[in-house]
Amino acid sequence: MMLVVTATSTAQYRMPIYSDYLTGNYYILHPAMAGAHYGGMKIRTSFRTQWLELANAPSMQTLNAHTRVGDKSGIGGMFFNDKNGFHSNTGIQATYAHHINFFRSQNEINQLSFGLSVGGSFHRHDQTAFSPSSESVINGEQVNSSSIYMDVGIMYNLVSFYTHLTIQNLVFQGKNVRDQVLLESPMRFLVSAGNFFEITPKWALEPSLLADYVQYVDRPNLDISLKSHHSIRQTQLWFGTSYRKGLTDTQTKSALAAYSESFNQVTLLTGIKHQNWVFSYAYTVGLGDIIINNSGYHQLTIGIDFLSEKYRPTVIRGIL
Repeated sequence: MMLVVTATSTAQYRMPIYSDYLTGNYYILHPAMAGAHYGGMKIRTSFRTQWLELANAPSMQTLNAHTRVGDKSGIGGMFFNDKNGFHSNTGIQATYAHHINFFRSQNEINQLSFGLSVGGSFHRHDQTAFSPSSESVINGEQVNSSSIYMDVGIMYNLVSFYTHLTIQNLVFQGKNVRDQVLLESPMRFLVSAGNFFEITPKWALEPSLLADYVQYVDRPNLDISLKSHHSIRQTQLWFGTSYRKGLTDTQTKSALAAYSESFNQVTLLTGIKHQNWVFSYAYTVGLGDIIINNSGYHQLTIGIDFLSEKYRPTVIRGIL
């Protein structure tokens, strides 16, 4: 039986949120993370693909960098390209963060951070291959639109504990080419927290949570994650898993009837950092009755860190 899935949820107005933030890449979610690592620069690039056996399958590429500027400031920038079938979304943003340090010595991390990002997205819908239609949104041409936005966020980091609050699209202007509807409630709220529990001087466990609420579709999601960090001389290894639960059902439609299904995903991830270089791989599989392809979702992240050796409270460095 053929299943037809209708897009009753909203289209992506921004870069989608996947699991790559768990690869030491929290800056892609939280502007307050720009330059939070006291000294040096972090650079990350990621490549994501899914449904490898299908033509025009979704894929995404990102590149971001952020650095400390002086004792109290950080700056960053990000570029992404997200393609899903005949629709593509390209975006760029810049970030400024202000950091307030309460540490009493160089062996203690105690920092409150505020961040602000501004950016824009360019949306393209390629309809040149579509059959003629009487629908007003189908004109058989390249349909383009753009949007601009501002995000704000706050972070607190005390040695091994960290927490974030970010509001995306606090200021938003634009529309998406797939529905040409202006957003009246564009904001997205992200709250995350985690802690590094040191089991031995060279082994730590990091449980974390991410709550994600999308205002314009009234759809909350929750990520529950656990990573195991290991230090071997100049090399750090990590292994982990993350479970994403949609707290509302996804509305779908088959050829016979409409029904709803809960949204659930499981991600397995692993990574290595040797000296300055970082490599990480994540594999995500959806849980549910709707299965488009058995190949799942693959994401590779590559990065390089130019960090200060001045602040290292433990052998396994925390979120910074």
